[in-house]
Amino acid sequence: MVSSAITPTRTIAVLIGVAVIAVGAFVVVRSGMLEPETVQGAIPGPGSSSASASASESASAPPRPTASPEPTTPEQIKAKNIADAKARLVEYYETTALVANSGYSDWDTELRQFWGHPALRASLRNVYTESAKTGQYTTGAASVEAMSVTDYKTSKVGNEEVHLDACVVFDKVRTFTRDGEEVPRAAGAPTRYRFDYVMRHQGPQSHWTVNEQIPHPEQAC
Repeated sequence: MVSSAITPTRTIAVLIGVAVIAVGAFVVVRSGMLEPETVQGAIPGPGSSSASASASESASAPPRPTASPEPTTPEQIKAKNIADAKARLVEYYETTALVANSGYSDWDTELRQFWGHPALRASLRNVYTESAKTGQYTTGAASVEAMSVTDYKTSKVGNEEVHLDACVVFDKVRTFTRDGEEVPRAAGAPTRYRFDYVMRHQGPQSHWTVNEQIPHPEQAC
């Protein structure tokens, strides 16, 4: 699990002289702007009594990305930043799953640390608040099945960016009312599709955050 106090390794590069955003949420964050969306599962959030236990149900699930050792070369610095950003995205899904499984209680406290842009929190506020109020909860867990890097941006002030193309799977997610009645998935809603993510580091002594999330439900993966 990625520490919330990770300092981007760009800082190291400077010192050595190297120039170098759940089932039931129907919104899309595109470059910080919100647009209505009617695809179930557009925002990560389905959870289970144990996110790690749910993940173990699928033998085909890939191993979780882990942070790399401290780097010493520019190539290693970049590789570590990418590994840390990927691990943080997986941690975001795991935490959101636990929040959803717990009836969305304390969702803001638990998830605020992951959001690097206010639009992400704003896009989820109404849905999560209403779910907590009505007692809705989920079981199962969405999982990040694969990630590939589409862009990498350096920064002199430590705000590195890693752009990811991620395949997210929602097939184990089930939503329930307070009384335990299952809420059926929207007709035709895909259970696995691509997301574009922008992961950004918030500077020295800070952590990686989700700054943009764009789902592509029309693109199966």
